[in-house]
Amino acid sequence: MRFWSREITGWFLVGIGLYTFFLCYEFLLRGQIWEAGPMCVIGIFVFRGGIHLVKVALAARVCLEAQEQQKERRLPKGQALPSRQRASFAAPRRF
Repeated sequence: MRFWSREITGWFLVGIGLYTFFLCYEFLLRGQIWEAGPMCVIGIFVFRGGIHLVKVALAARVCLEAQEQQKERRLPKGQALPSRQRASFAAPRRF
């Protein structure tokens, strides 16, 4: 739950990037080619930054959930894993 600020900020930047691309399109429709160039570069950086923040927030949330699941699965000290689960940790057989 503590990664919501990154995700919200990322989606906000994605929206601003898309709006910047819309402004570039408007500039091009009016024939203002020189004004559209720098605005398009700005839009690319803002959009990619937003996508990056969304990816980081999602990866952090997945890692946090994996850690929580691992804590739940821990066995009391001295108790062995069932044989079925022990086999999954073994190296694959080569024939």
